[in-house]
Amino acid sequence: MRVRLMWENCTYRNGDWGAIPVDAYWVETTKNDAVKHIFPLLVPEARATSLLYGKRGVGVAKDVGKPALPFCFLVAKDLSSIDPHQTHYPFAGQWNAYCPFIEVPEFVINSLEELKSFKNVGGLS
Repeated sequence: MRVRLMWENCTYRNGDWGAIPVDAYWVETTKNDAVKHIFPLLVPEARATSLLYGKRGVGVAKDVGKPALPFCFLVAKDLSSIDPHQTHYPFAGQWNAYCPFIEVPEFVINSLEELKSFKNVGGLS
């Protein structure tokens, strides 16, 4: 699973705005890793949404990342929420001149639990 973006003090959690701010990471992954590592943590509706978004996002994933990882999630650092999103969400024109996502040095994680231990932006100690 790859992390290249983060959203500092994100107030979007579990599909709603206005939550207590917490840093969140944009996690991109393959279908196999999503099913193995993330789906067990999701409610059935979120799994179905992720499958739909992943299927739709293959083309965009090829454009924005090598390798293409079409299953994307906004994951709160404390794992209080894991929201499936379409691949283009951080890059969409919906943000106009402002986008809450910032680039961080790309890193690979094997478990979402690793996000909890990040000490600063980008997970670098």
